[in-house]
Amino acid sequence: MPVHNVFPHGLPAGAPQDLLAAIGLLLAVEINVPQSLANVLTSQGAALPQPVTGSALVDTGATSCCVEESLVQGLGLQPVGQVHVCGQSGLKLQNVYLARMSFPGSPMPTLELPLIGVQMTGQNLISPIGRDVLRHCVLVYNGPMGSYTIAF
Repeated sequence: MPVHNVFPHGLPAGAPQDLLAAIGLLLAVEINVPQSLANVLTSQGAALPQPVTGSALVDTGATSCCVEESLVQGLGLQPVGQVHVCGQSGLKLQNVYLARMSFPGSPMPTLELPLIGVQMTGQNLISPIGRDVLRHCVLVYNGPMGSYTIAF
């Protein structure tokens, strides 16, 4: 069972337990068009959009993964539905997009799943990782050691 136990952009200076508590559990993430759309675009000779890459925060309090809405729109994705999301600003109707999510440099599998489009202004994140992804793995958060392990 492979494991992942590093920060996506290397460990910054400081005690690991303090950094993990201050920054949170970050994973490198890549958001791409779903495979079905990639197949259609390829068969039509159209160029595939470049995947969006960035950092994602593991959020065990989030039911579902979200993504910065402008990024999925930049991939040319259209909403497949809407859901009510309860967040800091109360209940809000948000678009849902079908996308492919992968985690470069980790053993986490590539998943094709619905992502809720949200506005994440003021954050250096492109996605919180919710329990819809975490249900596929074993996550050990070791606060005293400042480390984590993800296994499949």
